Amino acid sequence: MLWTAFGSVFALLLGYSRIPYAAARDGYFLKSFGRLHPTGGFPHVSLLVLGAVSIVSSFFTLDVVIDALIATRIVVQFIGQIGGVVLLRRRAPAMVRPFRIWLYPVPIVIAGVGWLFIFSTIGAHVIVFSLGVLAVGAACFLGWSLRLRQWPFRGALS
Repeated sequence: MLWTAFGSVFALLLGYSRIPYAAARDGYFLKSFGRLHPTGGFPHVSLLVLGAVSIVSSFFTLDVVIDALIATRIVVQFIGQIGGVVLLRRRAPAMVRPFRIWLYPVPIVIAGVGWLFIFSTIGAHVIVFSLGVLAVGAACFLGWSLRLRQWPFRGALS
């Protein structure tokens, strides 16, 4: 069982290190993450950073780490998707879509209330952490976009 857990964690660490690497190669993340190891051919910078984050996480109890990951995912992904769907439908109502949300906006409201309820039941320190991660991510995105003169700064700085 221990070897299975080790193999799983090792495979996840190697696999997830490819995400920042690919983003960096496409110009959407820090350039240093887009480098490969000269002899091994793996994204060593990304692997080292993710390994360091994993080591830091090991100093917290497992329930706090899981709560923080879930809370951050709720805020960034699930509530973000709800906002994205509403924004897309308002800004591009004539856009051809390959799917429909039956009884729109009822499922959106139910999902939003459900995710906000789950988010509110997590401890206050985890809520602050997840909102802090969201704020840091938003600040990094805005700084990156400003530097590259991309949305939302495209044309506004000319």
